[in-house]
Amino acid sequence: MRRTAALWLSAVVVGLGARGAAHAQPTPAHALLEQAAAAMGGLDRLRALDNVVLTGFGLYQGQLGGGDLSPDPRAPHKWQVASDAQRTFDLKGRRALVQDRRASLFPFAAAANPNRSQLVQTGVATLDHPLTALLAALDAATKLGPVTVERGLEVVELTVDSGPPLKLAIDPATHLLAWVRWISASATLGDVTNTAYFTGYLPFDGVELPTGITTAIDWRDVTTSEFQVDSYRLNVKNPPPFPAPSGPPPAPPAAESSNVAEGVWDVRYAGNGGAVIEFSDHLTMFEAYASEAATFARLDLANTLVPGKRVTEVIVSHHHFDHSGGLRAAVARGLTVISRRGNEAIFREMVARPAPNFPDALARNPQPLKFVPVDEHLTLDDGTMRVDVYHVLGHLHMAEAVFAYIPERRIFLEGDFTTFNWDYNWWGGAYLDNVEHYGLEPAINVPVHGKVTRFDETVATIEKQVAAAKKYCATSARAGVYPAGCPVQYSRDLGR
Repeated sequence: MRRTAALWLSAVVVGLGARGAAHAQPTPAHALLEQAAAAMGGLDRLRALDNVVLTGFGLYQGQLGGGDLSPDPRAPHKWQVASDAQRTFDLKGRRALVQDRRASLFPFAAAANPNRSQLVQTGVATLDHPLTALLAALDAATKLGPVTVERGLEVVELTVDSGPPLKLAIDPATHLLAWVRWISASATLGDVTNTAYFTGYLPFDGVELPTGITTAIDWRDVTTSEFQVDSYRLNVKNPPPFPAPSGPPPAPPAAESSNVAEGVWDVRYAGNGGAVIEFSDHLTMFEAYASEAATFARLDLANTLVPGKRVTEVIVSHHHFDHSGGLRAAVARGLTVISRRGNEAIFREMVARPAPNFPDALARNPQPLKFVPVDEHLTLDDGTMRVDVYHVLGHLHMAEAVFAYIPERRIFLEGDFTTFNWDYNWWGGAYLDNVEHYGLEPAINVPVHGKVTRFDETVATIEKQVAAAKKYCATSARAGVYPAGCPVQYSRDLGR
């Protein structure tokens, strides 16, 4: 009896010891990550790095693909080219400094800034590289999740700084990271899943690092960046200095309103906005610009302009993600959206996207999109106010766009036709072309960008901007440089 008891006790001890040993073993996720570290050059080697500086060149997508000429998924994208690019990873400080010179591969209203821009990144923004992603995954504070398989790659889920989970994919043949995936917030698209793909690994001072990095998002499978590395330097003695930390962000500005004419106000936030128009029982706002905060600021102020009347509908000039940045906010407030028929599909895509990780107003208060399409001409008229909404013709910046006109007040409402402080105007002829085509007689222009101006001031400003664009093209041509948009195709000249 005593022998049986002794054997049982021995078995229990052995079993507990086995379970304890198993518990001490690394998890499948940790083991895979350590394999990846060994493949990159060894965990000790990676952890001994203080900094890594990479240089190269690349392409960046404008507005996540939301700034194209038309909202069609097959429309050509608008890219920016980045040259003289350098990224410094301060691995001990868990931050990165991005420096480059960018130029648009499409005509733009602002003169190119020759200065080298710089941006300091922290947190998840620094983890779109296998070195930083792997070191973060192997940090003791990181919570590792299960291992899954996706298209033959072993995928490890991890949580950093209590944010949404990230995923790392490891190639089982090379044990190197194939991609990193993370979630970010977007004013226009809700939660956006980003994936950075790593290709062309080569050894640099004993560490395997990728020479190609391509990033895409889960909306329309848009490629948002392509970057080619032309050098890596490890443990640089005098790395590029990070700029001094800036002070606290300034307080958000307040929306401002001014009366343009009877029943018409200009309501602006941080210099951008548009008209608010009074009808017998409601108000109509032009443009849901920039963001949720900007749109709500304008709406809240507009709703105080006329006692008992609130904004119930918004005219959105075109789909570009700056001009539709407040679309989700407007829908969350129950507003009816009026825009070109060709924008309905993309607007429905934008509104339908979920945002569980970074909930915005629409995620907190889901509402359906109420859409009124504009073909060539739509009239809003209740007997007290008339607003004509027209299809924009001949504007090579935005094919599916509308503008509005208040005939009794002779007020022209527009987005991206012009603004007084643009350097260039590549589409200057579209303004007068549309005025003449529709037989309008505007006296006042209320733009989304800039400030309210008289019609003659608007035309003079456009002519000045077109002349500046022509001069820029001529100067560039003499230097043997031919930027996009040159020579200027000014329809007022072409038609003469």
